[in-house]
Amino acid sequence: MQHAKETYVVFGCAYCHGVTLTPRGEATDLTRSALVGSDTNGDRIVALLRAGIPQTAKLSPMPQFSDLSDRQLHDIARYIHYARQESRYKQLVDANLGTGDAAAGKAYFDQQCASCHADGLSGIARKYDAPTLRDRLLKPRALSDVPSFAIVVIHDEKIAAARERHNHLLENYTPTHVANLVTYLAAGQMNRRP
Repeated sequence: MQHAKETYVVFGCAYCHGVTLTPRGEATDLTRSALVGSDTNGDRIVALLRAGIPQTAKLSPMPQFSDLSDRQLHDIARYIHYARQESRYKQLVDANLGTGDAAAGKAYFDQQCASCHADGLSGIARKYDAPTLRDRLLKPRALSDVPSFAIVVIHDEKIAAARERHNHLLENYTPTHVANLVTYLAAGQMNRRP
């Protein structure tokens, strides 16, 4: 990731968008960008970097980076996603979430999470209090622990896909999503207790 960050800085992205994605001047706030939020493998960001953005009445132009290699462009995209995830994580951990809506949490869970977590994360609320449950939701320990160097794990596509999916969700969570999910998971477990 350090190399990706250096690529982002060296080619001037940080000058307008900031190293931590805090923009200066008229640059787009990449932490709130719908285009970045919908990008899952760098292709949308890379296409935009290649083409650039012409000047408009409200926006300064963004130069095109068509002379950079695919790897350099994807490194920039990787760093943008990483910085966005870190920013969103901090925002959500610092937020006072209050009580969410369990029904809305269930609907979100069914739409975004149930395809991998068919058991509904049964029993998770018995293990964790609400702040820890929120932290596990944002950064599941199985996906954020130090990566294994075992060949079997390195080539495990299921783990890689899960990490990518969770990181994509993290980038796009709102405080309301998280409050609703935590409330749903906690309420669902209370209803299952004898």
